Amino acid sequence: MLHEGNVEKVIVYLNDGDTFTFTEISSVSEHTSERGALALEINYLADNETKALSKTIFVLTNNNVVHYTIIYKKNVWP
Repeated sequence: MLHEGNVEKVIVYLNDGDTFTFTEISSVSEHTSERGALALEINYLADNETKALSKTIFVLTNNNVVHYTIIYKKNVWP
């Protein structure tokens, strides 16, 4: 599923207790990677000054990712 433009932040929770929080999201998608594994792909603005975009991919079929949360912008829901 692809989420574009309406995502405020994504939080990924890892098995070791660490969390990764991404903001300035351009898109988030869950899909099968080129290696056949289920993956969470997050495209986000990495640097406000240069407007550089970055992509992070988490493989969801290993035991490292416990779960993730997508928080939507308030104006999406009535």
